[in-house]
Amino acid sequence: ASQHDQQSISNEEKDIASPSTIQKHAIIMLSSLLLQDYIKWRGLLFYRFLAATVDEDETVSQLAENTLCGPLLSKQPDLLSSNFVEAIFVLNSCSVHPIYRAAAATGECDNIDIAGFDGIHLFGTKGRKKRLRAYYVMLSNMKDEEKVGIVARLAKEVLGSALEVTSGLSLACRSAVSTNAQKDVRSINVQKYESATNVLSDTFAVLTSPWCRVGRTSTGDENQDDNDHAGLSATTAQLAVVKGRLLSKISRKHLIETIVPILCNLKTVLESNRSALLKDLMIYLVEIFRRYKGEVKELLATDPSLLSELEFDMRQFEKKQKETPGKKKSKG
Repeated sequence: ASQHDQQSISNEEKDIASPSTIQKHAIIMLSSLLLQDYIKWRGLLFYRFLAATVDEDETVSQLAENTLCGPLLSKQPDLLSSNFVEAIFVLNSCSVHPIYRAAAATGECDNIDIAGFDGIHLFGTKGRKKRLRAYYVMLSNMKDEEKVGIVARLAKEVLGSALEVTSGLSLACRSAVSTNAQKDVRSINVQKYESATNVLSDTFAVLTSPWCRVGRTSTGDENQDDNDHAGLSATTAQLAVVKGRLLSKISRKHLIETIVPILCNLKTVLESNRSALLKDLMIYLVEIFRRYKGEVKELLATDPSLLSELEFDMRQFEKKQKETPGKKKSKG
């Protein structure tokens, strides 16, 4: 063989053995097996697939996203919504929490190995951008009724859970872990504290984002009724609009009557512990107050002191947020 042919063969071998090529082959093979029911979503396999949608190699991430949100979602319509809350715990490696353990035990049975999450590192500050991208991929492929369910679960199982003293998430609402603890014990506690903190921080980010709102498209536009229903019959389009409005009302009612009280209680806990999560909570609370000021005032009408305190705190927070960029510029 000529030197040119040998060089071509060598390049082909390198391409076949490259990590991205191996990943793409794995995605295609696994999706084919899943679609034909030769294998099931056991253990943390779904979350490994989800992690591939934010891979640094764009060809890998695009293939994973197209496969997960295409044929695999068509085969199992609740695939994304039924795993969303669990994804926040898994991607943050919050392994001590019952939600993580339940996800890891999915499909567990004797003599069958289930997928773990070894070798994937999306937790911590470094992985936040990728985690948020993964949440966006999931939410942008969900129906409005699924988003309503997601918000309800996040409120109850994450925010509500953080208020329970026995919950692992309550650790994130306290002050930072003491440096006086023994080194090994402190290391474990720091890991638990950071993963719990990131779970709550990600939850606030999701709830504040436009992707999670009912009536929003993947582009974040709330005025898409005409375009969304353009290809439908008049009756079907009318029903779709009515359904959308009903879901919006349900979403707003749950937000005001359930989530706002939880946020008020959580705000008190975070303030007393000077938690860094208070900023995330306030951003979400300010957004709710901005959009539904009348409803929030009506809810808190029986507690005027709390309403006054809330309004004052939000004015101070917004003022501080506006001042911060200016301060950074002046230093430069």
